[in-house]
Amino acid sequence: MTKLLEWLLGVSLIGISWGLVTFDLLDLQLPPQYKEMAWPMPVYLLVAFGCYSLATVGYRVATFNDCKDAAKELQAQIKEAKEDLKKKGLKM
Repeated sequence: MTKLLEWLLGVSLIGISWGLVTFDLLDLQLPPQYKEMAWPMPVYLLVAFGCYSLATVGYRVATFNDCKDAAKELQAQIKEAKEDLKKKGLKM
């Protein structure tokens, strides 16, 4: 099962259960407090997902590893390319 299918399955289950509780489709005789709590639940979940996403991106940016060897190699390649272009007559 791919990650997309896992997410779609999870969202579908949450959406179906929310619809059943909110619109009382199974005639569960739930107290009104449950319906009042369930009605804004998608908004709460969306805000929680946004906070989680923001925290994940922030953490990954903060712990991003610098590749000093790769940076030195890239600088050497840039210098080599500039010298090669100068030999071919390009003015920089």
